[in-house]
Amino acid sequence: MMIKQETIGYMTLKSDAAKIEALLTKQFDALCLSQCPIIEEIIDTQLFGFTKEVDFAKRVRLISDQEGSQLVNELETRINQLYLEIYQTQAQNEVHRN
Repeated sequence: MMIKQETIGYMTLKSDAAKIEALLTKQFDALCLSQCPIIEEIIDTQLFGFTKEVDFAKRVRLISDQEGSQLVNELETRINQLYLEIYQTQAQNEVHRN
């Protein structure tokens, strides 16, 4: 059974998004600083690169505009949730220290 190029493109982008999320999770776990400028740079750089990757896939018609927007929005949402969880954990830890 042949898999369409469009499906392969979409699956590749989903995999890349998962890798970015895993990378950021490791960074948060290692640094534990949600408001650290380095974390902000890592997030911005990864999202920028992923957005460019999605734009390319849309231009060569491996995915639709809607699929591309959905992929970027899903990754942004997951990163925001992760960021919020880390921030809340840090805030709770700070309260317990005082």
